[in-house]
Order: sequence, then structure tokens, then C-alpha cells
Amino acid sequence: MRIRKILAISVIVLLGGIILWGCRNRENVSSQENSLSEEVCEIAIENMTLGAAYPDTEEVEKMINEITVPAISCKVKIVNCYIGDHANMLKKSRMGIQQLDLVNTGTTTSLSELVSEGALLELNDLLENYGQDLEKKEGNLLDVTSINGKIYAVCANLNPGRASGVGYNNDIAKKYDIQVSDQLTLDDLTEIGRQLKEKNTGIYLTSFGNLGNVESSAFTSLFDVEDFGGDMNYGVIFHPLDSTEIVNAYASEEYRDFCRIMKLWRDEGYIPKDSLYSGVDAQSMFNIGEMFLQWTSVSQGTLHLVGKKNLSFDEVLVAMTPNRITTSLVQEFTWGISSSCKKPEKAMELLNLIYTNNQVANLLQNGREGIDYVKTGEKTIRYPENKDNSNVGYSSYFSSFGDGEMVYQFGDSDTDWHDYIKNYSEDSSPSKTLGYVFQTDSVAEEVENVSRIVNKYRPVLETGMTQDADETLDQFLAELEAAGMEQIIKENRQQLKAWLEK
Repeated sequence: MRIRKILAISVIVLLGGIILWGCRNRENVSSQENSLSEEVCEIAIENMTLGAAYPDTEEVEKMINEITVPAISCKVKIVNCYIGDHANMLKKSRMGIQQLDLVNTGTTTSLSELVSEGALLELNDLLENYGQDLEKKEGNLLDVTSINGKIYAVCANLNPGRASGVGYNNDIAKKYDIQVSDQLTLDDLTEIGRQLKEKNTGIYLTSFGNLGNVESSAFTSLFDVEDFGGDMNYGVIFHPLDSTEIVNAYASEEYRDFCRIMKLWRDEGYIPKDSLYSGVDAQSMFNIGEMFLQWTSVSQGTLHLVGKKNLSFDEVLVAMTPNRITTSLVQEFTWGISSSCKKPEKAMELLNLIYTNNQVANLLQNGREGIDYVKTGEKTIRYPENKDNSNVGYSSYFSSFGDGEMVYQFGDSDTDWHDYIKNYSEDSSPSKTLGYVFQTDSVAEEVENVSRIVNKYRPVLETGMTQDADETLDQFLAELEAAGMEQIIKENRQQLKAWLEK
């Protein structure tokens, strides 16, 4: 009897062990199956360009997906978008014609306007649940990308302080004995243009447009303005470190003088007569030495480093405004999640990964080491020999991916780069309206009408393509008034007054 009891107990223990092992094994298998069976979805992320799509984009995607699929069950689709087609691309996304999940916001259309149009998702809960690392990195910058306490974008440039000015080809200056002051004015630039022509250099002073769009505004590089992310369409504050007065920039004497000088430059041949429709972008002209200077931001993550991408000549920078932090500068390079995104949680996971995984960020920003770039230091790079932004297999010109202090940047040495970041992070002064965001909802119709008029007149005025600059500007101002420009400025002033009184 005792033996049978012992045998029975042994059988029970054995069976229990088998059952327990089976349960644990099933738990492990189930866990693995859940991990493996999580649907791998595709998130489309925008890469803004100045020209045609980069031919090796798919190769870069493959390398990225080798990391993102096992990490967050996500495939990345890079959508190369010409900057002039950005607004149209966003509309296609909302209509379901074009998949676009992670989008550049503020670059061509203001954050407030995109929010008013319903183009972006609110990010508060998404950041809290899926973007904790990113939320921590952004810190107070999230206040500047919020409207009514709701976050709609994250800052792509974590060191947004910058000055504006020009970068010029110092090799050309030396060759033709052209003296360039470190305190430039429009008159100084006009004199440089005269010398380039007089000395038969065959080199243009600068260029502006491409395919009917003004690629870079000399006006906002020359004059210190806060434009509220609206490309001057909502009014501006001149000298925002000292003032809070909102005025119509297009009606200012500064803008009238500027348009007159642009007309002079075109008439005298200092800029290409057909630059607006030539199909040749200004950056390419600068890179190959066909123009003397480019309009630039003197700061981290902007055109400061573009000159260093082409090491065939020495680029010298001249700041023409104070080094400052404004709302429009913070919002200029930001990331948002499109309202048409079907997997917003996964989009935020990917965005969080980009800011924490330097390998993913570098692939998105710079492509493949040895093919699209070569290293000059631990965290600095240049293009391979005979390559630049125009002919490399993959690059990111306008889009900014990841933490700029971690991602490889174009430069000669790590020392130069880190000193540069440090200086601009510490020396930037905040504007009096930093954090204020103009909400366009109540004047949405006027904003649309004004935008249409600006797109009609601004390209031709700022490239000198007029018979008479004053006459064309007067027509421009009359149509702006009829479109509701003053109503926009009035509403902006009221909102700012209320914000300042809080």
C-alpha cells in the first residue's frame, strides 16, 4: 500500500512538473509569437529636397528597416518631396492620394495654418505614451510648438538660436580681389555685384528662385524680423529682441527699398534674369562656383554647414542680424504627424527612435558611410570626392533628423562643430514674443486670400522681374488690402496683446 502511495505521489509530482513545464513553455512560445506576430506597418516620412528624388533612397530605406523592424515592428518609407511641392504634398496626404505620416511643418506653411486646416494630429498623449525620450529632449521647446495647450509638432533643431546673413565663396573673393566687410549692407552687396561684372568674372552675385518659387528670402536674411511662421503674411515684428509692434512688412520702407534694389540687380545682370523659372536651384549654382553668395542662417543644422559639404572652396559667413531665438525660428524646422496617418502611435514610436538611435538618424540624415559621405572626425563628415548635394545618391537638405549633437554634421573637425553648437546655444537671446503662436482660425479666409496674392507678387518682386518695382509693389499692396491683410494684422495684434498680459 505504501509503495503504491509513493508511486501515486511520484506520478502526480511528475505530471505536475510536466504540466508546469508545458505552461511555462507555452507562455514563452506565446510571448515570442506575440513579438513576432506584431504587424509590421509602414510609416512614410518626408525628406524635403531642392530637386529630383535621390536615386539611392531605397537602398537607404533597406538599411534603416534592418534596425526599425526588429526594434519597433516598423518599416520606413522615405518620401522625397521637392520644397516647392510641399504644400501640395500635404493636401494629397489629407485626401488619401499620397501616404505621408511624419511631415515637415513650418517650413513652407506655418504651424498655426496647418493646425487650422486640420492637417496635423495633437501630440500630447502620443508623446506621453510613445515618445517619452523625445518629450524629455524637447523640454520647453514644446511650449513654442503648442496652440491652446495642445502640442502639434516637435522641434527638429534642438538648438534653434541663429542669426541670418550670407555665406560667400572666399576663393572667388581672393581671386578677383573683392573685399567683403563683416558688416554688410544692401549697398555693400550691390557694390560686390558691380565688381563681379566689371571684372568679367562671369559669376553672378546670387540667385533666388526656381520653377516659379522664391527659394530663399534675401529680405529675412538682411532684416531682423519675427514673421510668426507665416512668411510675413501675418505681419512682422522688426527687431524682435526689442519690440513687440506688429506691422505689414510689405508696406514698410525696408521692403520697398529691397524691391528696388532687386530690380537693379536683375537689370544690371548681377542675378540671372531667368532664375525664377530656370529649373536650376541656387544651391547648385553656389556649389559649382557660378554665384558668389547664398542667403543663409548662421546656426546649427542650417545652411551654415552646406558650404562645408563642398570642400572645393572656402565659404565665409557674415551674420546680418543678431543671434536670436524666436517663435518662427523654432517652428521653421519641426516634425508633425499628418492627420491622415493610420498608425499615429507607430509614427510617434519611430520619431522617438530617430532621436534616440543615432544609427537610424544618421541614415536618414546622411545616407551611407563611404558612399554618400566620408568622416572627417568622430561626428563630422563631408561628401566623397566629386560629390555634392546635387549628385550624391542620397542626402537630406532641408529635413533635420534626430539630435543634432549626436547626428553626424558636415564640417572639418569635431572641435569646430562642438564649439559651434556651444556658442550658438549659449549666446542666443530670446525674443520678447518667444512662445507666442498666432492662431489663424478666425481669419482663415483672409489668410487664404492673402497667401494667394503673395504667391502672385512676391516671386517677381524679389527677383526683380518687374517693369517698375514701385508700381508693382503699389498694386501688390492694394490687392493685399482687398484680400484682408489689415484684418489679419489686427487679429494678430489683439492675440499678442492678450498673450503679453497673461
